[in-house]
Amino acid sequence: MTQRRFRRGCAAALGIVWMTMPGACSAQRGRYAAEHYQTTRANTVYVRDRVTKNWVNRRCELRVSVKRDLPDPLTTPESGDLMSLELLQPGSARSGGLTSVRFETKDAYRVWSIEEILHKPDVEGQSSYSVQISWPRAGSETKYDPAEIFHLPMLGDQPPNEWGPWVTADKTREGAFAWWSETTGKPPETKQTIANPFELRCEIVFTDTPGIMR
Repeated sequence: MTQRRFRRGCAAALGIVWMTMPGACSAQRGRYAAEHYQTTRANTVYVRDRVTKNWVNRRCELRVSVKRDLPDPLTTPESGDLMSLELLQPGSARSGGLTSVRFETKDAYRVWSIEEILHKPDVEGQSSYSVQISWPRAGSETKYDPAEIFHLPMLGDQPPNEWGPWVTADKTREGAFAWWSETTGKPPETKQTIANPFELRCEIVFTDTPGIMR
């Protein structure tokens, strides 16, 4: 058998296996793997724990000191939400899993909850959060605080249900389209010093149903 025929045979065999096994052809780093989950309507990639076979999501908390000046209220009928959380991945940006702009106050910090269903970029350490505050001004352009961008590391062998440390942003970007500059690979900007910056901590959580937070 020639090498070309052998490769074609392998490709065909892999195609059959992929159609019959949800975990085939998965990307994995450490104990977590990105796997195809196929239903009658869709074929979606989620993250699975290779040890327990549970599906994997991320829960985070975002906090900032009560000393930080923020718009009050953080949402208005005219301008909508004045705090944005964007999930940044290669070539894409979408709203992050902020449950609400409403916050709890704990130990002199405003605290928000974030819940995120994980996908292949999370396994490979290609996800970041961008947090930014906007200040609408009557008769003038909206002012934007620098976006504070938190890189989310590869899942690796992180144990589940254990909070990581509180961290500040890895970088900042200026302007209303900071998210676009980041996802399109624009050169990094000089990091701004922010009094009372946002802080983030995260943990891995399991679910037995892919695509659902629990």
